[in-house]
Amino acid sequence: MASIIDNRKKTMLDSLKNSLKQAEKVDILTAFFYFSGFDALAEDLKDKNIRILVGNTIDPYAIEDLCRAVKDSPEELLETYAVRGYNRLNNSQKKNNYIDSFVDMFNKSSLSEEFDSSESQAVFKMFLEKIKNGTLEIRLTANQNHAKAYILTNRPEYSCFGDQKGVVFTGSSNFTYNGLLGQGEMNERFSDNDKYDEYMASFDSLWNDSKAIDICIKEGNNDFEKELKERLWIFAQPAPYQIFIRILYEMYSSIDSNTVSTPYEITNGKFSNLKYQIDAVKYGVDCINKNNGVIIADLPGTGGRKY
Repeated sequence: MASIIDNRKKTMLDSLKNSLKQAEKVDILTAFFYFSGFDALAEDLKDKNIRILVGNTIDPYAIEDLCRAVKDSPEELLETYAVRGYNRLNNSQKKNNYIDSFVDMFNKSSLSEEFDSSESQAVFKMFLEKIKNGTLEIRLTANQNHAKAYILTNRPEYSCFGDQKGVVFTGSSNFTYNGLLGQGEMNERFSDNDKYDEYMASFDSLWNDSKAIDICIKEGNNDFEKELKERLWIFAQPAPYQIFIRILYEMYSSIDSNTVSTPYEITNGKFSNLKYQIDAVKYGVDCINKNNGVIIADLPGTGGRKY
């Protein structure tokens, strides 16, 4: 018997969490997949074997437009920002587009600010470790695919000797944060073996298609992992001079407590607050206050006069 999940009375996130408790592996067919979907379910996925089959890609050049639009309307359709002429691209172009899009979504989306916390960074390290040890695999479908299905295979002790092989969720939810919680989605849950077998056979057929494109697979190359480590901001290494300036700042600076209006407050939530930006503003205000409302600086061509 199917049950409807509309992300109002019941969310895909909670439904998946509940079913993942007895699952040993999960296979996901989704039009779009970015880190936000994994992050939402990380604790429930850490001990699972996962295959993710992705059927579409956001155009990397449209990421900033998408991020701005989502701030105003969380239910913004991802398809509007997809790569045009996707099926005409060769495999290398499709792979590069997906990796570029994945990186930019991580670096530029409002969710990126959450990675200031050690807990969130630990989740991403777990994501990379699962890629490295082969328990998380990602492929792109040979051609553009808009289908969404989550196929959870039960552990033997929960399968009732094969009478309950697993659970299938299908509907409109992409494997993204908004897909799992957004109110514009509707999905169904099936627990009978016929549906499980039907969806698993379809997934395996797409996964094993010789024209499907590897992003990261077990015993494959480490291109994807390498790209993430080189390009994501959380792995950025500061220059020695920047470290030196930071040490001086930590040792000798003393920013008086002051209150500033944040971007989030000024724009009614249109822009996010980033800690380093707020700290910079507070530091500037503190300098002005300490110098009686004047910024002290040596300007070129002024004979050393102070302004």
